[in-house]
Amino acid sequence: MPTGNEIQEFAEAVGAFEPTPDYEGYWQWRALFKRRNYFILQGCFMIVKISRTGRPFWGVDKKYIDLLNKLDNFYLVLLVSAGEGWVFSKSQVNMHIASKRWEVAKDNNYKINPPLPDVNWFIGVEQFFMRAAFPSESRNVP
Repeated sequence: MPTGNEIQEFAEAVGAFEPTPDYEGYWQWRALFKRRNYFILQGCFMIVKISRTGRPFWGVDKKYIDLLNKLDNFYLVLLVSAGEGWVFSKSQVNMHIASKRWEVAKDNNYKINPPLPDVNWFIGVEQFFMRAAFPSESRNVP
């Protein structure tokens, strides 16, 4: 069962960071993203969500997907623990939305439920980077 620190543990394991007050645009960032599950990893924006239910389930607000679609790329990470889950690129997220596999509910959130594609499943940092297709030479993990 999730302990509450999995998102931060995952971010630290992969080398992602949340901007600090000295980061350019920090106050705009903080105004947009109240929760601490939005990170930057190797120049890409990354949303990290965790399911805290027995049967995994995630909700992602449509306004954030719309905002992030203005970027070249972003990643959506859906965790079931600090070291395992699914990772989706911008194009994969939009493919699931376009195919109506992920639909917007009345609360304006995309509701995401398993089964999710095995090709996006990862266990551990190395598999995360393989699934996310970050070049191995640019990985900044210890």
